[in-house]
Amino acid sequence: MTSPHDRLGISPDAAPAEVKTAYHAKLREFPAHTHPEEFKAVRAAYDAIRKGETAKDDDFLNVRPLEVTLDPDSLKQLREKALAQIDISLDELIRETF
Repeated sequence: MTSPHDRLGISPDAAPAEVKTAYHAKLREFPAHTHPEEFKAVRAAYDAIRKGETAKDDDFLNVRPLEVTLDPDSLKQLREKALAQIDISLDELIRETF
């Protein structure tokens, strides 16, 4: 079985404009009323290439989890800063509450 690119006579790394040009050239070569099977095959090849291109674009919108590694020293410093800011005595807490 031939690939969609082979069916249209283009390379796999062809630009979208080249794909469209090759598609229209093949449609002129195989009109629907005289070559219905070839016409369907060319149309299917073009659709497969177009959907393949849009699948790459759709991948852009997929949310992927971030892979982050935290430096233990930075994490320790951050923890110490946070604890220093919340260090409050019981008397101060009572005064702030009431």
